Amino acid sequence: MTAPPEGATTATTTGFVEVADRVFVARYRQWDVNVGLVLGRHGAVVIDTRASDVEGSQVLDDVRRLGRDIEVRHVVNTHVHFDHTFGNAAFDLATVHAHDNVGRTIEEDAQRIKAAFRADPGAGPEHGYTERDAAEVMATVVRAPDRTFGSNATIDLGDRVVTMTYAGRGHTDGDVAVLVPDTDAMFLGDLVEESAQPSFGSDCWPLEWADTLTSHLVQAADRIVVVPGHGRPVDGAFVARQRDEIAAVAAVIRERRLGAGSLEEALREPDPRLPYPLDHLGAAIRRGWDHLTPPAP
Repeated sequence: MTAPPEGATTATTTGFVEVADRVFVARYRQWDVNVGLVLGRHGAVVIDTRASDVEGSQVLDDVRRLGRDIEVRHVVNTHVHFDHTFGNAAFDLATVHAHDNVGRTIEEDAQRIKAAFRADPGAGPEHGYTERDAAEVMATVVRAPDRTFGSNATIDLGDRVVTMTYAGRGHTDGDVAVLVPDTDAMFLGDLVEESAQPSFGSDCWPLEWADTLTSHLVQAADRIVVVPGHGRPVDGAFVARQRDEIAAVAAVIRERRLGAGSLEEALREPDPRLPYPLDHLGAAIRRGWDHLTPPAP
């Protein structure tokens, strides 16, 4: 969870807005998170479910406002983090899909985030959540994915399909892209963010992230609507620019790690090539440092 930089956009809408043929996005105030919805003849797919069972139920309410007959049969988690997965608990009639690594790590990651909220259960206005929201996160019984996959998978909605693709590690080790091939819409989760800089957390893979986005750009380059995990929909050109910024971060980390300097120097020395503030890149530098450490003999 990173605070939005000065001048960043913040969530101002709730409820689903159609961004392509029968493809919708709802943007929610808490953690400024996006939820996707794809409608087909044989039900609907929800993409990410927010941060608690209560918030997941609110998503279902917003789906019903579009049509009481919409049946959510599938949920896709773009990655493991709580603000995209804890709402799974509200979708008891749906099959939850995610990458294999999400299934492997979701319980451990849930314990980590709940411990963080127990240590600091107060409101986070910079992230749009209240004390009540934090309490609901801690009270949620986490639901793991029902079906996981390694490289790609498909959901058949009768008159259209939804595809899920894993191209490598980046924001986490289980980020997937969700594509609706018969439209110009694509969901990239937190591999891309619009309302803040990319989130380099304690489980990121900064040296691989740009390559992962390059693989997804094969599909995203021609997309008119690319939905990030947080913020307004963007286009393929935005994804390419953010990929280049992430690559610049990786290049600086590699140069510093392979040079003669120390980790402490790398964490404090500015560099004009870095596209983001140095004090927001501590986890990225530490993670990259570890990933480049030679294995013990």
